[in-house]
Amino acid sequence: MKIEITPEAQAKLAKYNDKAIILDLDDGTGRFSGTGDCALITKFRIIAVDKDENLSDYAIKLDSELGTVYYKESAEEFLKPGLKLQVNPKTQLLVLKNDFETIDNSVNIIDYDQVKA
Repeated sequence: MKIEITPEAQAKLAKYNDKAIILDLDDGTGRFSGTGDCALITKFRIIAVDKDENLSDYAIKLDSELGTVYYKESAEEFLKPGLKLQVNPKTQLLVLKNDFETIDNSVNIIDYDQVKA
């Protein structure tokens, strides 16, 4: 499967070109996920990690204009055909959508090196 990353979204992610990119469903599972969100919302994050990090929880791969994007099995139900990461021109936030729905209107970008420091 492929995720289209628009040129505007690519520009926001450009400084992470030397890192592995994870599309993380923040559901409390996986080594980079927090406690998860109990509310009835779907929250995705882009997490940039060193390429030598253990990605065993995120073993499924998407092709993209930026190379491989990793995700975990629990996210599969949201990743349907026409998957796209784009920038909302009004808010400048990343938006994750597919052919059927907008999945998340405010996808955060997290640099794991800064979080773990």
